[in-house]
Amino acid sequence: MTTFWLAILLLIVIALFIVWRIFTAENNAIGAENGNIRQETNVTLYHEHLSQLEHDLAEGSIEQDSFLQLKAELDKTLLQDANASEANVLEPQQKSWLWPVAIGFSIVSLSLYSYMILGAYPQLNSPAAMNESEAHSELSPEQMLAYRLQQLQREVANDPSNSQALFSLGQAYISVGEFDNAVEAFDGVIAQVGEHAELLGPKAQAMYYKNNQVINEDIQLVIDKALALDSLDAATNILLGMDSFSNRNFEKAVQYWETVLNSERPGISKQALMGAVEEAKNQLRISNDGVTSSLTAENVDLTLPRLTVDVSLAPNVQEALMDSEDKTVFIYAIAAEGPRMPLAAVKIKASDLPLSIVLDDSQAMTPQMRLSSVDKVHIYAVVSMQGNVGIKPGDFKVEVLDIDVMEKEPINMQISVLVP
Repeated sequence: MTTFWLAILLLIVIALFIVWRIFTAENNAIGAENGNIRQETNVTLYHEHLSQLEHDLAEGSIEQDSFLQLKAELDKTLLQDANASEANVLEPQQKSWLWPVAIGFSIVSLSLYSYMILGAYPQLNSPAAMNESEAHSELSPEQMLAYRLQQLQREVANDPSNSQALFSLGQAYISVGEFDNAVEAFDGVIAQVGEHAELLGPKAQAMYYKNNQVINEDIQLVIDKALALDSLDAATNILLGMDSFSNRNFEKAVQYWETVLNSERPGISKQALMGAVEEAKNQLRISNDGVTSSLTAENVDLTLPRLTVDVSLAPNVQEALMDSEDKTVFIYAIAAEGPRMPLAAVKIKASDLPLSIVLDDSQAMTPQMRLSSVDKVHIYAVVSMQGNVGIKPGDFKVEVLDIDVMEKEPINMQISVLVP
């Protein structure tokens, strides 16, 4: 803080120095120079006039008495001009200090006023408020959630009729795992504004989590009421999708979640929901003992590539992953010659291995880049330690190269190599 005020003081001193320098230079140099020029001009004119008088006297144009009279007047005029020049030089010197003092005072006053009113001085003068703001910025997400919960509790306590704050409080209770309080908050909102799907859906979610993620009769009753009021209610369909996914009914989960995505309702985290849909589709592909096809055998087009890959973990990788959280495994095929964009890809968990999967055109990322668009591929299976696509140092991998896309025999891949 001291450094800040010293910097301001230095800037003000520099500004005042510039102002005083300008006025000092004007008074001592410019004024004196103008006075000297005027005085020199008067002297020159005096000599010219005197020379003309002497010439007229020599030619007899004027008499000696007239010459003396005219010369006396000329001398008097020169003396008056000299006195006037000196007065003009001295007068600015006597009055010039008023301008720099006025300008300097204006600079200091305007600078301080502007900073006090328009600048950050109120914040600097309120260290408690600044400390509180800085403290909030350093809180962890869990601490911020707890702080937000306390804020909402105070708002509701101050105004129990604030239904919006009460609804937000219910959602905050779900986030911190206080499901009984969440249900009570949602019931309070319903008592104020009536039963609406957007209130019943979150209430059903709180009841679902409280009941260890099992839908019982009471929860189903709330779900039925919400869907009767709005069949596209986001919270209710997301809940049903989560329950379907946990019960390994991946196709149903995709249907519920895509219903929410296609509804274009505001306030939905589309990116997270799309990730959940993609995960459900991946799990759907590897269901039924890892066979990634929902088609019956008679409906399979035998002219299209279907690469069966048996993926497992080597003992050294199993040991390395034993004490860590479940890692993501990517199995994908890229063209043996050409772009490295995956032609088919599957994402699973390391705990799912060993597993047999099928790579086919249904897993293509674009219609133009598919297994059927090339003749040979490289296949990779990667345990991602960071959970990101690509092969990075610290990951475990296995690769098989130059595989014919029409290969019918299973391809054995045991993940064993540590990426340096």
